[in-house]
Order: sequence, then C-alpha cells, then structure tokens
Amino acid sequence: MRDPRPIVLLLAGAALLPACGRSSSGTQAGPGAETAGIQKAGSGAPATTAGGTIAPVAAAPVAFGDMGRVRADLAALKGRPVFVNFWATWCGPCVEELPDLAAVARESAGTNVAFLGISLDAWVTGDGAETGEKVRKALAAAGVSYPNLVYTGDQDPLLEGFRLSGAIPYSILYDSNGRDVKRFEAQVEIEALRRAIAAESRKGTNAPRPPGPASSR
Repeated sequence: MRDPRPIVLLLAGAALLPACGRSSSGTQAGPGAETAGIQKAGSGAPATTAGGTIAPVAAAPVAFGDMGRVRADLAALKGRPVFVNFWATWCGPCVEELPDLAAVARESAGTNVAFLGISLDAWVTGDGAETGEKVRKALAAAGVSYPNLVYTGDQDPLLEGFRLSGAIPYSILYDSNGRDVKRFEAQVEIEALRRAIAAESRKGTNAPRPPGPASSR
C-alpha cells in the first residue's frame, strides 16, 4: 500500500472539510465534533418494541479488506438493491447520521434491500485492532447491525470505482441491476432514502449483475 500520509492530507484537508466540517443543521463542527457526534448517536440508537421496552440490537459484523473484498461483498448481494454508506469515526456528520441509517435498515429488514457500510478509518489510523475497536464502538453506540467493511486499499481505486467526490459522508443506493439510482453527498436525506428504498423494493429482484464499482457494472 502506498504511504498513507498524502491520503490523510487530502482527506483531512479540502476534500473532506466541505462535508465533515458541518452537521445536518449547517453549523460548523468544532474540535469536539467527533466525540459529540458519537454521544448524540448513542442517545437515539436503541430500538424499542411495541411495548416500549428496549429491543436488543445485534452487533454489526466488521471486517477489514481492500477493493477485492469490497467487490466480493457486493457480489454476494447480487440481485438485491444495496445501500452503501462511506463514513469514518473521525467524521462528525458521518457518526451523527448513523442512528438514522440504522433505523432505516431495521425498517427495511422485511424487504430485499441490503445495507453495507464502508469505513475509511484505516486511511488515518491504520488497519490494526485499535481501528477495528473504534469502528465497532461507533456502530454499537448508533445501533447499527448491518455489515461494515474497514477499507484497507489505496484511495484511487475506491474513488474511481465508485465515482466518489472525495468527501464523506457519501452514500449510494444501487438497484437490483447494480445501477446507482440515488447518490447522497454529505448526510443522507432520510425521508428521500426511505422513498427510494420503497420504490426499489417494489420492483422485486430480477437482476443478473451485482452492484458495485462502476468498472464492474
């Protein structure tokens, strides 16, 4: 893998500041934005049953992998609409929206729509156990139970393959043919996501190709 320092400079500088420097309310994120985001996420994360009791949320499966692993995970979802969220624990707006994404994923449990998170934490803190622990804690605090992959590959294949702008959070909803039907730059508009997922789930599954980077579609 190439030296991560140029990547860190790019991500932490102009490329990521437009998204990670503001929250959904439009206010600027300060030095404590990451911590504050995680605390806020935890406050709204638990799911409740009809009786008002706290429902247990399964821990999100977290794995490390490069572009080959990303393609393999998406290929395993062949024929299904897939929502992919690119995020990192050090991005305040990313962490802030996780509880909402977790809620939509729970609502979609009875449909054929799949969810996948791709964390970019390894670009900053490496691919060691500490990074994995940070990602798991953020997901648990937000009530996320869908699979997440900590990306360990180079920057260019990911940005080019998914046609990403370089700023996070960034999310894409693919239809069951592997075509992107909606992109969300910065935080997801949750109601728009709900409508898009409902539309895709009504279409059914008849797709021959897996969703994924542009080069595989």
